[in-house]
Amino acid sequence: MYGTIKGAQSIAKAALLLRTLSTFASPGATLAEISSLADMPKSSAHRILAALVAEQLVERVSGSQNYRLGPDILAFGIALRETFDLKPAARPVLERLAADLGVASYLGVRSGYDMLCLDRCESATQSHPLVMNVNDRWPLGVGSMGLSVLALLPEAEMSKVIEFNQRRVDPVDALTFTNIRRSVGKTRLRGFAKRSTQSAERLTGIAVPVLNGRSYPVASVCAVLPSGQLDIKRLVVVVSRLREAAAQLSRVYEDGRLRPYAAETWRHAIQNAHPARPMGLANSLGIVTEAACPTLSPDHRT
Repeated sequence: MYGTIKGAQSIAKAALLLRTLSTFASPGATLAEISSLADMPKSSAHRILAALVAEQLVERVSGSQNYRLGPDILAFGIALRETFDLKPAARPVLERLAADLGVASYLGVRSGYDMLCLDRCESATQSHPLVMNVNDRWPLGVGSMGLSVLALLPEAEMSKVIEFNQRRVDPVDALTFTNIRRSVGKTRLRGFAKRSTQSAERLTGIAVPVLNGRSYPVASVCAVLPSGQLDIKRLVVVVSRLREAAAQLSRVYEDGRLRPYAAETWRHAIQNAHPARPMGLANSLGIVTEAACPTLSPDHRT
């Protein structure tokens, strides 16, 4: 499964635990909950979690036995924001969709086994309740936004996601994975995902995936509107606009990934500290050395 690469299995297990922890909110989860959801023996999970805690990728929640993602995870995300963050570029796209179509528009990005709601825009004419808040996480396959991404994953990866999320969903809940394969098939055939709520206020979500340069789904753009307002003619219009938006965001995503990395600011600080002559690190920090003061005689040095 992991080939002959030394340590690949340990890395894969650590990645699985990090993705498992990402599905829990800030209170975190117990060792038993983590090992059960990850389908990993407690002893193995405990050993790997201890190593991740030592590296600050995971932390213990104060006053409890729970684990949760650690502070370095946030720092990694901030470092890559300019490369992968679709939110700033997507905002005007979502605003146009909401205003022109009279819908609530959403942008979601894949986060492990979940779909993370990155942003949303509301129409001035919209009266229905909002089904998803910014930063909400839903299992991939629950809701149209996650279904649109799940359906385009490679078969082996999709099966792994479905197996994992089946362990999270209450079997008596209406939103189960019982018919997920059929939903995936319909989504692939249509080229978009469509899901409706069964509550008194019936709403329908329509979503189209955002693909990277390798046609791999990394995000999704979605429109939500009352089911009674969605006839065939309007469905065609909504899907067409969503596809235009998804294509635009795909280009933005690829442009961000291909953008050359800027040099670190600390390197600029060192190089520009003395315009007339390159300085060493000690001089840039204000540390005076003999080489920096060649005119001083030994008698004047302190």
